[in-house]
Amino acid sequence: MRTLPWRALLAALALFTVLPIAAVALALALAPVMASWLFVLVVATALGLMLAVQIGLMAALLFVATRNEITLRGGTMHLKGGEFHERVPLDTVVAATVVKISANNGLKGLKWRNGITLPGFRVGWYQRRGGRFVFVLATRASPLLHVVTDNRFDVLLGVDDPTALAERLLANRPEDRD
Repeated sequence: MRTLPWRALLAALALFTVLPIAAVALALALAPVMASWLFVLVVATALGLMLAVQIGLMAALLFVATRNEITLRGGTMHLKGGEFHERVPLDTVVAATVVKISANNGLKGLKWRNGITLPGFRVGWYQRRGGRFVFVLATRASPLLHVVTDNRFDVLLGVDDPTALAERLLANRPEDRD
C-alpha cells in the first residue's frame, strides 16, 4: 500500500522549486543580451513564486503541528497534538490537579525527550527528574492540569478550564464510557 503520492510530490517539487531556479539560472546566463526589465521580471517572478510556496508550506506545517484535541469516549481520554497521539484509560487516572509550572511540584524543568517545543506551545514526551515520563499537551504556561496515572506515564494538559476537566476525569461518568 502506498501512502505518499510520489508523482504528485515530484511534480509539485519540479513546478515550485526546480522550474523557478531554472528560470533564474537561465535569466542570469542570458542577462547580457536581455533587456533589464525582462531580467528583473523573470527573477522577481521566480523568487516570488518560491517564497509564496514556502510561506504556504510553513503555515500548513504550523497548523498541523499545533492542532490539539482532547476527547473522552469509550472510557478513554484521547490526546492528539500534532503528530503525537496517546490514550489514557479513565480507570488508570489516580489524581488530577491544577498546577502552576513555576511551583515546586516536580514539573518544573521537565527534560525534553521527543516532541515539539515552540514559544507558547509544547506537545510530546518529557521526563521528570525522578525518571517518570510525562505526555505534555500545552499551549499556555499556567495553570495546567496534571493527571497522575497508574500507567507508565503522567499527563500535563493546558486546557481552558482545567478544574472542570479534572472533576470529569475523576468522576469517570457513564457518558464518558459510551
